[in-house]
Amino acid sequence: MKNRLVSFFLSKIYVDKFSDLIKKSAILSIPYKIIAQKMIDYKFPHHLFLETTSACNLKCKMCARNKVPMKIGSMDFGLFKKILDEAAKYGQRNFCLHLFGDPLLSPNIIEMIKYIKLKNKKNTILLTTNGVLLDKGKAEEIIANNVDKIVISMHSSDKRKYEEITGVDSLEKVEENVKNLIEIKKKHKNNSSKIYLRMVVPDKKSKDIDIFREKWKEYPVIIDVRELHNYGGKIDNKSTKPSLVQRYPCYHLWFSPGIAWDGEVSICCDDSERTATIGNVKETTISELWQSDKIKKYREHHLMGEYHKIPVCKDCDIWKTYPDIFFKWQKNKPKK
Repeated sequence: MKNRLVSFFLSKIYVDKFSDLIKKSAILSIPYKIIAQKMIDYKFPHHLFLETTSACNLKCKMCARNKVPMKIGSMDFGLFKKILDEAAKYGQRNFCLHLFGDPLLSPNIIEMIKYIKLKNKKNTILLTTNGVLLDKGKAEEIIANNVDKIVISMHSSDKRKYEEITGVDSLEKVEENVKNLIEIKKKHKNNSSKIYLRMVVPDKKSKDIDIFREKWKEYPVIIDVRELHNYGGKIDNKSTKPSLVQRYPCYHLWFSPGIAWDGEVSICCDDSERTATIGNVKETTISELWQSDKIKKYREHHLMGEYHKIPVCKDCDIWKTYPDIFFKWQKNKPKK
């Protein structure tokens, strides 16, 4: 039941809208925290970011790739299978197939998608791509294999602005690919994949958002608007307003680690410099790392409010993306 609830939340619910609702309601936050804590699995994480490749074909100006030297490579299919084989022992899980690269550049992306569903047909897949390589062939495979959530990062509906943000003139191609994806989905009548078109903006009051919504209002897509975050302090994010909310522990440490293409595991999907790694899955298991003293110490730092002791967390602002999962009385003391 626990696994099904988490999978439903991540694959069927518009998480950002749900999160905004919880953060605005003191009443709703109480049952949310109780349920969220019951959902934590200390043996094996519910949601894994798997970096199928760290390569990318865009140069988005708000990406940490512009500030941090990246190790470029693609995950070996054997390593990918090792991760999935272990995950299968713990029931259905949720897999997000990117960290700092575009998954469609992975030479084994379709085989990886198929293997996730093969190991457990109830596993959920979140595929985030810039859509440049989302041709009809890949779109057909993605829909046919029931990828649960397909997120295409577009950032603008204006050709000039798109090129300014991404560094390439590909908006028309991406828009055509999205429309082809929609048509292919229509042909698969029982398909339940959800298509999201994502904008990352400095401020949710941006006029570009209304223009973007208007352009796609006749299409069966969900417009996903996200405020720019600073990738653990690597991006100068002065355009966003400082948070008026007191900082709270980040959900990543309890729900969703990031696994790089070469097997290194970090507490966070934004750890571009890999300063908060807890080990490598080539040498051990995810379960052992998830229960290790190292990650327990990281969690303790968060509960104690000692964010400065973790470099990637010190100046990070992504923590406020999701609601606080802990009560006040649980903080400022170690979590056993």
